[in-house]
Amino acid sequence: MTDSHHNDERTVRCPIEGCDSTPLARGINLHIRQSSGDGHGPQGEVPDHIDLGDLETVGEREVRMDYPKKRDTEDVARLCPYCSLPYKGTNGVLIHLGQVAGRKNHPENAAQKHSEEDFPRVEVDEFENVTNVIDSAEDIEEVDSVKAAVPRQRVYRLIADFVADDEMQTARRVRKQLLGIDTQERSIRPNPTHPDLYSKLVEQLYEDQAEYEVAAALEKVGIMIASRGETGLYSADDALDLAASIERVAVQEGRNEGRVAGLIEFLRYGADLLERDQVGRNRHEELDEWL
Repeated sequence: MTDSHHNDERTVRCPIEGCDSTPLARGINLHIRQSSGDGHGPQGEVPDHIDLGDLETVGEREVRMDYPKKRDTEDVARLCPYCSLPYKGTNGVLIHLGQVAGRKNHPENAAQKHSEEDFPRVEVDEFENVTNVIDSAEDIEEVDSVKAAVPRQRVYRLIADFVADDEMQTARRVRKQLLGIDTQERSIRPNPTHPDLYSKLVEQLYEDQAEYEVAAALEKVGIMIASRGETGLYSADDALDLAASIERVAVQEGRNEGRVAGLIEFLRYGADLLERDQVGRNRHEELDEWL
């Protein structure tokens, strides 16, 4: 038995010049891949020059979504297997998968591909950070490793364990190497590194000014950041936390462009090199030179 939900979802204009289609925002990727010619590129692909991150909103459309009734009352947090972010119960994960379908490494038909067992149950704190995993990897039935691969549910729960222990980079590596999923979405730890510097970086997002006052440099020991008299050295994991935190506020304030967007990208770029130990002893890259 299912329960129907009716949501008003955003519709956007196709970014291909000359195309008058206005699909749902979560379906734009599928629209372009199913179209061909007239700038849409080969069928099944999204041209590299097409930017799906800043689409023009043209309206809303009512969408009906059916979910099993038994999931509506589940009072527990569960993790998305693609980004490891927590949502309210299985129903919450399914709604999330529907909203980001085809984007941020979430497949178009993810909601149909998974069962409840693929969404690890976790405990979260007041900031919605994962603090404990209820379902551990050991709870999954063992299989003969000679005949079959490790069950995906065990991998999902292993990733959840890393997230609960604030091992975000390790969780991302496991997700990427064992599941082929790579995403920048992540849980953000409640206490930012270098809180005074963090405050200076965030407060500027609420100010009415064109220039974002920040300097950043990538070096062997980490990413050095300075802003308004405050400085701090960030590890790869700390840099990804900072990027996610700034991006969240920037999107809300409409400041996710220009130097702010450059800083976010620079932090993720530097974190990736630090994570893979690809920053040489004499390497030095600055944000101003990199933009």
